[in-house]
Amino acid sequence: MLGGAGTVPYAMAEPGAGKNSAIPTGDFNRDGITDLIAGTPKASSSRGRVTVVPGGLEGPVAASKISLTQASEGVPGASETGDDWGAATAWGDLNADGYADLVIGAPGEDDAAGNTDRGAVTMLYGPKFTSGTDMQLADDFHYKGARFGSAVASGDFNADGKADVFATATGTGGSWAARLDPEHESGGSLTSGDTAIAYADAASGDFNRDGYADVALTYRDQAGKGKVAWFRGGRSGLSRVGVLSVPGGRSVAVGDVNGNGYDDLVIGQPYTAESGAHAGGQVTVVPGTSTGLTSTGAKTVHQATSGVPGAAEAGDAMGWSVAAGDYNADGYADVLTGAPGEDITRSGTAREDAGTSLLLKGSSSGLTGTGAKAFSQDEPGVPGSTETGDRLGSSATLAHLSGSARADLAIGVEGEDAGDGTILQLDSGSSGVPGSSGVYYGRTDLGTPAGARLGQALTP
Repeated sequence: MLGGAGTVPYAMAEPGAGKNSAIPTGDFNRDGITDLIAGTPKASSSRGRVTVVPGGLEGPVAASKISLTQASEGVPGASETGDDWGAATAWGDLNADGYADLVIGAPGEDDAAGNTDRGAVTMLYGPKFTSGTDMQLADDFHYKGARFGSAVASGDFNADGKADVFATATGTGGSWAARLDPEHESGGSLTSGDTAIAYADAASGDFNRDGYADVALTYRDQAGKGKVAWFRGGRSGLSRVGVLSVPGGRSVAVGDVNGNGYDDLVIGQPYTAESGAHAGGQVTVVPGTSTGLTSTGAKTVHQATSGVPGAAEAGDAMGWSVAAGDYNADGYADVLTGAPGEDITRSGTAREDAGTSLLLKGSSSGLTGTGAKAFSQDEPGVPGSTETGDRLGSSATLAHLSGSARADLAIGVEGEDAGDGTILQLDSGSSGVPGSSGVYYGRTDLGTPAGARLGQALTP
């Protein structure tokens, strides 16, 4: 997902319909640098954990990490096996105090009435994260197996200066909810079916530039096809617009890829069967316009596109993760995407699902393969070494983690060291993204348990 507001921890939008709208922030300590969230829902028998790593002038500062579970001080609920707390995360200033707050999905949460996997969403207030509240599925939806909190996003949907919360349940046909405050929520069903949808991911941005935050949600429907629903913000909050004609996938992000002032939607489409994607997967950018998202002018890039490194092969899963941010400070949002299924051969030995990531450039004409770069653990200077099952690219972030004008890269490697996982961070500079800038954040650095699959989920 797109990161925070760079070196501006909190600001207001330009005058207009949403002149009081809070600009998104990922800066919980107000030092002007975007901070990183690592969700590890599989930690400790899937109880789940969230690790907040503050950004710093040299990149994220592991020594200042904040480790959170549902057993931490002030966190609502109880830490229980199977909660999957941290499966989805988002930043947003929910109380307009200038500090970014945490939104955390726990789709495996059971309720006291015996409804297994009802799910819940936790909201924790920065900068200390020792107080907060939760968000539950509305009474008119089926509780058991709902898995509420499978996807979350945050944005100021009604332009009142406070970030609001969007959350999705994947059970019983799928449903969505938007919370403006404890007394004002809206929601509805995603499909007309009564069986589960899957692989939900959500992102917030202003697709029609009216000052109200909108939301895009991708999911796989009951027929196994990728869909994208989008929701428009307004004075009364969030309302569902409809489903795009462009297929959905497994991941979404938001950024102004063509530099025209409208947020565009980035969709990761890793599988042909779900999305009609090119073999090996692809990324599609749907442009924002004065009327919102439109398929007109959508651009698609894959590994068979001119300029993109590597070969397009079934199972690569390019588009499993996507993030958007301007890494070269040219005014166009670029796209970082993971291909965790990429096989890499070294010394004559094929390392299956070692994974790679691809950095694609934005331009005035949209996303392009020209000048694309690939990053794997076989690249010179990139920390670690390529191994079977690493799944580098399991998550991706492109944000101002070092406080510079250029967005930095953070890449999840959830299979590293037999599933302990790690995060690789690469700084962007005037000469590009040198591998020698790489920092390795592993289990020892961030204090995550064995087998936690660190790098499964990253925000922003």
